[in-house]
Amino acid sequence: MDTLNSDLEMLENLSKKISDLIHDNEFANISYLDSQRRLLIEKIKNSEIKRVNIKKRIGKIVENNLENIKATEKKLQNLSKNHNKFNKRLKAYSMIR
Repeated sequence: MDTLNSDLEMLENLSKKISDLIHDNEFANISYLDSQRRLLIEKIKNSEIKRVNIKKRIGKIVENNLENIKATEKKLQNLSKNHNKFNKRLKAYSMIR
């Protein structure tokens, strides 16, 4: 977020400079400052898009992780159930002798 804040401050300063130049009727440097301002706006937009994409990816990972946990828990329950059945059979066969 620190980079975003510094970019926003730079954007604000560029806008103020452009405004001051317009106020002083000095139009020669406005196009240069405006092109810098536009590049900075694009940089901010792209960084926000990346941040949103990262959030989506993390959300997907969390979702998949929860699904994997549920599947693993179900397998563990089935294994435990089968193990208990096996132990009961083993005891039953042991008593027959």
